[in-house]
Amino acid sequence: MKAIVFRVNSPGGSDTASEQILSQIRAAKAAGKPVVVSMGTYAASGGYWVSSEASSIVAEPTTLTGSIGVFGGKFAFGEALSRYGVDLRDVGVGNPNAGAFDVGEDFTPQERAAFAGWMDRIYETFIARVAAGRQLSPDQVREIAKGRVWTGSQALRLGLVDKLGGFYDAVDEAKTLAKLEGEPHLRRVGPQASPFEALERILGVQTSSVRTLAAAAWVFGDPRAERVLDELAQARLRDQGAMVLAPTPSF
Repeated sequence: MKAIVFRVNSPGGSDTASEQILSQIRAAKAAGKPVVVSMGTYAASGGYWVSSEASSIVAEPTTLTGSIGVFGGKFAFGEALSRYGVDLRDVGVGNPNAGAFDVGEDFTPQERAAFAGWMDRIYETFIARVAAGRQLSPDQVREIAKGRVWTGSQALRLGLVDKLGGFYDAVDEAKTLAKLEGEPHLRRVGPQASPFEALERILGVQTSSVRTLAAAAWVFGDPRAERVLDELAQARLRDQGAMVLAPTPSF
């Protein structure tokens, strides 16, 4: 693999997960592999966090991106449910903030201040990631951050993306950065399909139909079909986290 085209289509999510994904992009670049982000419909908030340090970013003109910001809080149901006789009070020990996310009560002033400080630190980290990746000053990033959402065309003018285009434009960009000649060989990397999903693609039927066909073959006594059914059952158990120590023997 000479280069990576990372397709991002996400409205955002966890800052921790975003940072973990970004660390893998850094590792790929450190190994000499250009990483080009291809933005889909959305690449906002956490979707932009994971894109920020790519070798190049290609967005569609209508992509919704940016949203450089962070928010958080909790739902406090205690007062509402108390009207129906439900008491949600928790008993906590240890750190004074141990019960901060108790849904029965609002934040105390101390908890609110600690939570706000946590959000501020995440926001400043986000600013720093974008500044480093896009070669902008933190102050420049703050001017276009504050949670605001931009289209791909606007993001290009603001320096948040490098080019406008679709997936294959990103492929061309990766080819250029990796200094490749000729037609590139593309290999899709994604979640591994389960055996049922693989059969669904091969046979062109739904997973439920695959199971029906396999069960019918078993009923009619085809030993080869029985073996396939057994192997599919074991694979399904493994997919669900079970450990198959003694597969069903075949004679």
